[in-house]
Amino acid sequence: MDTDDEFRARLRDILARSGLSMRALSAAFGRDPGYVAALLDPSRPSRARPTPADLLRASDATGIPFVELLEALWGIEPARLADELGRRGLGRSTDTRLTRLSDAERAEVSDYVDFLVARHPRRTRPRSELTTSRS
Repeated sequence: MDTDDEFRARLRDILARSGLSMRALSAAFGRDPGYVAALLDPSRPSRARPTPADLLRASDATGIPFVELLEALWGIEPARLADELGRRGLGRSTDTRLTRLSDAERAEVSDYVDFLVARHPRRTRPRSELTTSRS
């Protein structure tokens, strides 16, 4: 996690990008009116940083993508989220060749993958393989 000074600098950037006042950004986070001001003031006692739920609300209010807020204020890189979602079969592929395709073309590729998967019946492993390990 970032140091407090790094966090404040990133929060100032978010504040500027949002075009909101400190009070309005506090409201967008769903927090009290002085929340952002307190976070930005190094002389004030430390406050809890915005939660992911706060970031979702702020994303909806400001139009700043949620993943960008996560990266800026929590240090979670969008590529990590994309990779993890991809491994779970969610989201778009990280294959850069697909970025040149239109949404309709990517949907066709996805449909073709679904077709190929459907052609392969699920194999069930014999009970003996479930209880023994192979090297």
